[in-house]
Amino acid sequence: MSPMQNNRNNFQPDELDRLLFEAFPGLVMRKDLTQTLRGMSKAPSYVLEFMLGKYCADLFDETAVREGLELVQEEVARYIPRGDETEVIKASIRQRPPRRLIDLVQVTLDERLDSGVFWASLVTANIHNVNIHDKTVEQYDRLLTAGIWCNVLVNYDDSYRYRGQTYPFVIQRLEPVQVGRVDLDEYRAGRARFTRDQWIDVLIRTMGYEPAHPALTQRVKLLYLVRMIALVEANYHMIELGPRQTGKSFCFTELSPYGTLLAGGAVTVPKLFVTTVGRSAPGLIRSQDVIGFDEIAGSTFNKDDDKNLYKNYMESGQVSRGTITVTGEAGFVFNGNINYDPRQGMEADHLFKPLPMTVSDDTAFHDRWAAYLPGWEMPPIKPEMLTHHVGFILDYIAELFHRELRHAGSYGNLWEQWFARPEGEWSERDRRSIVRTFSGLAKLVFPSGEMQKEDARLLLELALELRLRVRLQLHEIDSKEFSLTSFSYVDRETGESRSVTIEV
Repeated sequence: MSPMQNNRNNFQPDELDRLLFEAFPGLVMRKDLTQTLRGMSKAPSYVLEFMLGKYCADLFDETAVREGLELVQEEVARYIPRGDETEVIKASIRQRPPRRLIDLVQVTLDERLDSGVFWASLVTANIHNVNIHDKTVEQYDRLLTAGIWCNVLVNYDDSYRYRGQTYPFVIQRLEPVQVGRVDLDEYRAGRARFTRDQWIDVLIRTMGYEPAHPALTQRVKLLYLVRMIALVEANYHMIELGPRQTGKSFCFTELSPYGTLLAGGAVTVPKLFVTTVGRSAPGLIRSQDVIGFDEIAGSTFNKDDDKNLYKNYMESGQVSRGTITVTGEAGFVFNGNINYDPRQGMEADHLFKPLPMTVSDDTAFHDRWAAYLPGWEMPPIKPEMLTHHVGFILDYIAELFHRELRHAGSYGNLWEQWFARPEGEWSERDRRSIVRTFSGLAKLVFPSGEMQKEDARLLLELALELRLRVRLQLHEIDSKEFSLTSFSYVDRETGESRSVTIEV
């Protein structure tokens, strides 16, 4: 039996599938189809799902799904380049122009040539200095930042010459492979048809996991959502250390084009913050919503100045180098692998110890984390945990997070209609961290901002716990400065004070 037939036979629509399909027609996708295509190319899941959405619109018509999937498989194989095909593609464009490709297109302005020339790069095909029309760049300005996956028609014209050099490759036509429009009011109206727990399950299925699997308790589901907070909440900084293969990097590599994963934690200060040599240019903090630092335990901060740039940005959302100040909204998420479970006995002085020596004991650095996600609680991803049901098309949800929820204002004070914080217990950084975590979770689960008291309690207690874990590690490093080892809140109706405590 082919993988396609196997996935088709495994799809048994349930009530949540049908409700989601009715509430968001054309914006949802069967995740088993995505899994069939994943690994066939270098294209991320949000690109593959956009293509699937085009050809497999009726998710319950098996004949149409089979035919649509075959078309997408054919397009992926034919038009998305492999890394070793660069010279073959260049030769085919020259010999038989034009050629269609599906690729990530990024554009830069070369101000040295004449009055300034835009150059496009076809990232997967590894073809650079491609001519692109100014009007195309004006129409899709995101080409100048993170780039856009596009259907492109590339022509060959050796009359394009600059300063005696020939640049023959020309983008003749470009069509973004992404959702064109999102509407927050429509999204909120659709959300109103679901219960809280149903909606959490929708988001979990959107990520590709099956919420009915025994390993996905309500707590694990909420921790999965915490990983997405930086996509809806500006300047949200979080750390997660835990075992390998638990899906820590998914939000940076598969879910959204507005996330970037820096493998090995290696990145230059100019690339991350701002270039000061020659023509100044802002770095990734300006173009991305979230920047993941993978395997951070193996990286280094070479100079104190570098470390201070991180600290200044994480505190204020801006960074200065020389006379240049750059403001950004990107959140930093530090990911790393630890091979022990802190709940079974600490193998280090504190849970920041696996980080580079230059920052592991720096309390000022770690005090800027809004949350420490306990990665050791996340289950390793196994095939049976992947869903065969319906979730949002990733590009749709990524665009809605980026364009709408991220700029919808803070939801961080919604809990205050039922609860209050004790006077003098939380520091200002504690308060900001808790508010940002609560706001991000509320945007994800209650995008209209409407919730009940116990809903607010659930999110508030998780926000308190995630910040408290940071405080506990700070206490282990410097107990004199950070003496508090519990957080509490007060029920306005009953006057009851409830404490949130954890062991690690």
